[in-house]
Amino acid sequence: MRILEVITPSRIAGAETQFLTILRELRRFGDELTVFCPANRPFTAFLAQKGFQPISWKTTGKLDPYTLFRFVKLIRERNIDVVHTHLSTASLLGSFAAKLAGRPCVAMVQGFNKATCYRYADKLIAVSFGVKQYLVQQKVPENRIEVIHNSVPLADFNPQPIDEAKRAFGFDPSVPRVGAFRRMDPEKGLDLAIRAWKTVVERHPNAKLMLVGEGKAAPQLKALAAQLGLTDHIEFPGFVPDAWRLMSACDVLLLPSLKEACALAALEAMALARPVVVSDASGLAEIVENEKSGLVVPRGKVEPLAEAIIRLLDNPEFACRLGQGARRRVEERFDSSRQVEAIRNVLLNQVKANRNHSSD
Repeated sequence: MRILEVITPSRIAGAETQFLTILRELRRFGDELTVFCPANRPFTAFLAQKGFQPISWKTTGKLDPYTLFRFVKLIRERNIDVVHTHLSTASLLGSFAAKLAGRPCVAMVQGFNKATCYRYADKLIAVSFGVKQYLVQQKVPENRIEVIHNSVPLADFNPQPIDEAKRAFGFDPSVPRVGAFRRMDPEKGLDLAIRAWKTVVERHPNAKLMLVGEGKAAPQLKALAAQLGLTDHIEFPGFVPDAWRLMSACDVLLLPSLKEACALAALEAMALARPVVVSDASGLAEIVENEKSGLVVPRGKVEPLAEAIIRLLDNPEFACRLGQGARRRVEERFDSSRQVEAIRNVLLNQVKANRNHSSD
């Protein structure tokens, strides 16, 4: 297939990481990929570093006729079979361009987005059943939505002993480390992690919490840590490239989200055989089996979150079993080779349907 992959990101986060995984897997299938990412975006240079040189020009948002007609020209010049979009602006412009060029469009829906920008795609791929339900509630026909969860390339995730991983980063192996690798937005529940940490350090006074990432809530989170007297117990490393490597140096990973579509950070931690504590937000509860591949706690609640963390730090053998169960869960359900094959089948089916329609 000749596929036009379109993404319009403002930052490098989970959706962008998943996009790169999809590109790598599609390339292994032998598909011919044309990749577009707007100019002057951090992700454009990142893609080039990873071996995907995108076509790029400056865009002006969702109502951008220049980009729309350049897409149409690109589709025709390269005889594109299908347009595959990622994020809302990409979906809106890509869908209209595909229709004008007589090609199908498949849109990935990575979050709880308003359906407006996705209605014009021929097929939607939701990254969780929770996302699909949210789209259906907005009157998107159910038969136009496929559910394919996010995934990780398991070959890149080699579990290693926790002490060895800590030493690689210069950490003291005897110091318990808990990590939350999240975009620092209010919906990610990181304030709950900080409040829970007040209880955790009463039991494990030398334990460290790492809040890895950037976002608009960062100043408030740092202020909360200081207010609770936790400045010496919580680290804020900021953005860390290939942050999953640092996950290996954590005894426990936290995802206390208030809402979550399908957290890539959870899958990465699980692929590294690290135990996770997640909220019961739909996109997490679909991934983690409570007491088998992690611990699931009520969203928005501090005490259950603190109790789950303490339980794992108090019981390393139990934590290890959960980590092993997490790895098995990813092997069985969330390996990128399987998931991207499913995505590719959706794309291929749309190409076939479009050709059959054109020949009628």
